[in-house]
Order: sequence, then C-alpha cells, then structure tokens
Amino acid sequence: MGLRWCACLLLLCSTIGWASSRSHPTASASKNVLGRLPVTTSSALARVRFEKAMQYTEELRLPDALQALRAAVKADPKFAQAYILISNFSHDPAEQQATRTRAKQLAPRVSGPEQLLIRWLAGVQEDNYVPAIAAMNDLLERFPRDQRLAFLAGGWLVKQERYEQGQVVLERAVALAPNYAAALNELGYAYAFNGNFDKAFAAMERYVALQPDEPNPHDSYGEILRLAGKFEAALEQYQMSIRIDPNFGSELGVADTYALMGKEQDARDEYERAMVFAPGESEKVEYELQSAVTWIRENNRKQAERALRDVAKHAHAAGLARLEAEAHRVQAMYEPDYKAAMKHLQAAQSALDDGPHDLSRSDRNEEQARILRLRAMRAAEAQAKDATSSAVKQLEAMAENSRSRVVQLSYHAALGAALLAQQEYPEAIAHLQEDDDDPVSLRLLWQAYSSQGETAQAGAVATRLAGLNVPTVEQALVVPEFRASLVSQGGQP
Repeated sequence: MGLRWCACLLLLCSTIGWASSRSHPTASASKNVLGRLPVTTSSALARVRFEKAMQYTEELRLPDALQALRAAVKADPKFAQAYILISNFSHDPAEQQATRTRAKQLAPRVSGPEQLLIRWLAGVQEDNYVPAIAAMNDLLERFPRDQRLAFLAGGWLVKQERYEQGQVVLERAVALAPNYAAALNELGYAYAFNGNFDKAFAAMERYVALQPDEPNPHDSYGEILRLAGKFEAALEQYQMSIRIDPNFGSELGVADTYALMGKEQDARDEYERAMVFAPGESEKVEYELQSAVTWIRENNRKQAERALRDVAKHAHAAGLARLEAEAHRVQAMYEPDYKAAMKHLQAAQSALDDGPHDLSRSDRNEEQARILRLRAMRAAEAQAKDATSSAVKQLEAMAENSRSRVVQLSYHAALGAALLAQQEYPEAIAHLQEDDDDPVSLRLLWQAYSSQGETAQAGAVATRLAGLNVPTVEQALVVPEFRASLVSQGGQP
C-alpha cells in the first residue's frame, strides 16, 4: 500500500484478527481449539469493535482500524491486546507511549500468549529486540497453524528487511489458507524485495482476484509494478484503486510514481491531494517531506531548501521530533558544503535531544543511527578522519547494544564508507555488502569493486543500483545521476 506500507509495515501488520475466546485466561486456553492466539476481554461490545478493527486491518483501511481499536478500549479499559495494537498502529508518539505502558500494566491479567504478544510488540518499540524476537518465535512455536500469526511475523520480518525469512513465514501462512488475501499481499512484497517479480506479480494477481472491489489490492499491485519500473501499469492500478474508493488515499502512490518518472510538478499536485486524506499530522508531514524531495529531483536548490525548512517547522510545531530530525537530515544529505551539512546534522540531533520525550526508544535510536551514519559518510567524503572515526565508534557502540536492523546497517554502511576513503577496498566491500538495498551504499560498493578491478561484480552492482525504483531521497540523489553516467559511458540505464 504505497509508501505507507513501507513506512508503517510493522504498524499495519501488528493489527491482525485473532480467534475469539472467553475473557478468563485459563478458560481461553482450554477453549482455544482452533489453535489461535486468544483474545481476553470482558466486554462483548469491545470484542465486536476489536473484530471490526481486524477486518479493517486486513483491508488496509488503517485509520478505520485504529478508530475501532480505540472504541474497543473505551468499551473495555482493561483490554490489553487492543492497547498494544494501538501503540503499534498509531503515528502519535504520545499515544504510542501511553497505550504501550497501559498494555504492559495489564499484561498479568491476560493469557500467556497475549503476554508474549505484548512482550514482542512493546519490546520492538523499546529497542529490546532479543526478548522481543524470542517472544515472537515462542508464539510461532505455540501456534503453528495460526495463519494470521504467521502473517504478523512474516510482515514484521519484511519490515526488518529480512526478506527471505519473511517470505518463508508468509508462504506458510498462504499454505495454511491459500485464499488468505492479506497474507498474499505481504508475500507479494516479500517476493518483490527479494527481486523475484514474476512471483510478486502472480501473488498480486491472486490478491486482486480475491478482492477485486477493494482498493488496496490495486494500490499494492501498483507499488509492486512501480518497484519493477513499470510506471504506466502502476498508474493504472492506482487509478483503479481511486475509482473504487476515492477516500482510500492512493493519490500518494500516484504522486510517488510521478516523482520517479520525472514528472515532479504532477507529483507535487498529487501530494497535495494525498494530504486531504492524511489521517493525522504525522502523515501530513511525511507527505510534505516526499513533496520536498521532488525539488531535489529537479535540482532546484532554493525551492528544496525552502520546502525542507517548512517541513522541519511543521514537524516541530506538531511535536514530531523524529520527522523534524529527518527533515534536517535530508537537508544535510542534499547540502554540497561539508560544514553546512554538519550544521544541518547538528540541528537534526538537537531535534531528537530537545523534542518531546514520548518518542519510542526504537524510533529515537534508529534516527540517531541514521544521523551518525550520514555524519560518518560526509566526513569520510571530506577526508575529515577524526569526525569519521568518532561517528563510526558511536555507531559501533550502538550496534553492540541493539539488534535493530537499522542500527546494524547504519554501522556497516558508515564503516564501509570510512574504509573506502582509506582505500581499504576488500574490507570496505565486506561491510557495504551488508547494506545492499541502500542506493548510497550501493554506489560506494560499485566504487570499491571498480577500484579493485573486479568488473563483473561492479557490473552486477551497477545493474542493481540503476534498477532501484523507490521514492526516497537516497534514490533521488544517487540513481538518476548514476543512470545518466552509465548512458554517457555507453552502458544501459
């Protein structure tokens, strides 16, 4: 479902429908004959609202699902499972913290499996990945035939960029329920991110056939087509989604596609339309940031800087520290002058340090890692060895204490860039290979292979880099220029 799928996969995958059960944990376990994760609530109305939320979730009607979950906890203020799902679904840091805290307080009142769910999802937000993953694995072992649980776990693995593992789990979900549309959706993304577009298209076609009158199958198919570089076909799917439900919000997918096609004014117009359907300030700021990147694609520095400043101001006013930091970080990526870039990164750090303290530990640490990663890369490029070493050391310490995929990849990317600047090519290659989905790291990996005279490996990386069709600032800064350089050298874009 557009960039919302990529950015919020953990959120939308965390709100899965579970089998109903009695409110008492012991009774729930004894009656759970279907082998699915139980639900503990004393309110019939709360259960109805919860099940409605699950239906909305599988249809990717995420704002509606969140509203239904809020209604569920209003009907039953002790509904622990609904609270932890709200925490993972919401984009509001204050709501995330409050509902996560409430879920943990209520955890002793619910069944053992629900306690594992809370430990998993709360642990992810709190950057306690080892116990969180252990809880997830325990749930999968306890409920091997719960296709919805497999869907949840598979989607989370894809969010963590562990596509092969996610694919295995999602294939299990589809094997358990071949017509489980929501799992097919996630599986299509797993295939696409693994580079297997034939299987991704097949999964999307099955998904559309199962729910031809729902908007999300077309929205998701549009994104998969866009990833494959089939822009016109992607637009057709997005437009079909809009025709089915004009309020669904597929204008975002249209905007991202136009941006990749080089139709930047059209993209900005569509981002404006998408903001009408944004369910909250966080989403509006995210769309504004996407729109600002279109000026970077046009290399209109004055407009880009103005737009990014406006995004940072909006995020600050809304109390969205992570997005404020991201806006400053994007400015640092685009800024050609090293010293000016470092000032933008300091502003990004200040946004994290001085912003509201309800930001989850995971979000804070991951944005911190991205800032340090960029600081190391810009310093390495400028041959500022002390600054490079300092940033890499800070990332190394973070990586030793966090299993976050973002933190781990940020460390490898930063160290790879530092080693490349020192012309230690084999060592640089080993680290940059870890981050082979990022355009910046891929360009550095191509440089390392080329410097080593390893033309076959360099050619393979060049093909992968030139084929990246993701609407990110990294892609905007690297891929179009790289494609043009290939053409000028007689290669293929």
